[in-house]
Amino acid sequence: MSIYDTMSQGLELLARRELQDAENLFLTVVNDPYSQPEETRQAKKYLNDIRDCKKGDKTLNFESYKNLVKKVTPSLEYIDELVADVYFSPTCSYAEIDQELSSRVPAIVNRLKQIKIRDISARDKLSSGFEKSAASLIRKRLKENQGSDEHEDNSFDIYRYKTIFRKFLEQINPFLLERHLELLDYILATGEIQLLEDPKLTVLTPKYSWIIESTLKSQWFLLRSYFFKAKAEIESQFKKKEGTRKYWEEVKYKKIKIFEECDFSEANIQKFLFIDKLNYKTLEEIHNFAGSMDLTLMPRDVGLALRGVEKAKDHIRERGGFLMGDRKVFQDGLLDLGFSQKNAYVIARQAKRSNNHQIEEAFKLALKVARDEIAWYRIPPDSDKLKTEIENQCVKHLSTVRIHLFERGRLNKILLQEGKKLIRTYLEKVYGDKVSELHCYFRLETIHQYYKLKYFQHHEETVPSVSELIKISRKEFQPTLVKGYEAFVKKKRLQISNALYKEIASKPSVTLWEDAYTTPEEKILLRLWFLMDHGVTINQKLIDKGVLTPGFDLWELANR
Repeated sequence: MSIYDTMSQGLELLARRELQDAENLFLTVVNDPYSQPEETRQAKKYLNDIRDCKKGDKTLNFESYKNLVKKVTPSLEYIDELVADVYFSPTCSYAEIDQELSSRVPAIVNRLKQIKIRDISARDKLSSGFEKSAASLIRKRLKENQGSDEHEDNSFDIYRYKTIFRKFLEQINPFLLERHLELLDYILATGEIQLLEDPKLTVLTPKYSWIIESTLKSQWFLLRSYFFKAKAEIESQFKKKEGTRKYWEEVKYKKIKIFEECDFSEANIQKFLFIDKLNYKTLEEIHNFAGSMDLTLMPRDVGLALRGVEKAKDHIRERGGFLMGDRKVFQDGLLDLGFSQKNAYVIARQAKRSNNHQIEEAFKLALKVARDEIAWYRIPPDSDKLKTEIENQCVKHLSTVRIHLFERGRLNKILLQEGKKLIRTYLEKVYGDKVSELHCYFRLETIHQYYKLKYFQHHEETVPSVSELIKISRKEFQPTLVKGYEAFVKKKRLQISNALYKEIASKPSVTLWEDAYTTPEEKILLRLWFLMDHGVTINQKLIDKGVLTPGFDLWELANR
């Protein structure tokens, strides 16, 4: 039975004068495409010796082969080379690294089976040696590459290496386990317990046989400590389904599978793997819960799970759009105001509870300003685009949205931008469809030019040309506007009290759109023009209803 590396087994058979069996094993080495060149050379030499001996051409000193058995030590450099090659490959994702390793590991399976694994501690020691030697080779290559390309990043990526190495161990572990179980089976068959290389284990006693048989039945690595414990204690260990080394390794790989499925970084995987409080059942529960909401786990979810499953689930619910407690109340309030489901969720989740009222008030005030200043901006307060723009400002600035909307003039810009279409439509109606092609169009599409035209539309018989309109400054236009106002009031026989006039003069807009040349007469005309454009007849009865009073809802009146 070939239990150790083929070369050692062949030499042992040769030392015992079993020429045919030894010849078969050396032929296996020669025909193995993955054999190292040195081993192939030695195997051919021993084959020639055996064949010459069979022919009678050579007399062999069989005793000399006994000393050669210990000298044949398989080199493990090929493992370092494999890990290093994968490290320097362009693979990035977990799946790509898995695939790359899967394509390379089969080439070293025969070499892995040459390694004798005595017990679990020997396997751990071997893994530790692999990890250090492979990392050393990678650092050596990086150092060599440093001089060839100064612009390339030659720093050692520890987390990329950890990803590759843990995946490498995961793939080779079944082969090491298979070889280890073959060794245990061989010991049971031959009684050579000395192969475990423990000076305290000299004879295969019934107890030792039972331990090895139980280990084979469990399909796991041997624990050396079992040989020195009472049978009852060992028996209870074999019967345990949880808490054993095998159980914890299986749990580790199950956790890793979830972490990789959720695209955790290697740094987070390493952090969470070694936290005892994070048991697999908890991780599986929150993973399934997140999956039920079409979400994947985030590191924050796992961190909260350490403080309680419900905390993690609440956080997942919030990410899924289902807020809890005061945030839920705030979210519902935003939805009632007309916020979209997405924006209401984002704002309610991110805003501090003490600032909730500021966001709601800023949104309400912005729409109220649009309604109150309808005569100037002419943007309907129920405009979906206007609401969306204000919502976006709330999402972006949260508790400081009032400052941005009103003190920094953002609302004024939004309303003016929305009015560009209205102004363009009106200019094309007055000056023709090609007015936007004029080189001076950027000076014509302002709101002040728009209302100059409105004045000429309602108070004059003709409209000035584009160049004439642009040349009229606000300062020059002021007396014309006052004169037109007086003529209009006289024509319509309107009575506007001094108290109302003073109230209009003293009431500035929230957005402060007025300039130095804005007069109460202009404010009054703006409101009257708006009503006239919506088909409302201007008379004293209308004035008495309070249409000129600041805060009167012109939009509601125009829509009746």
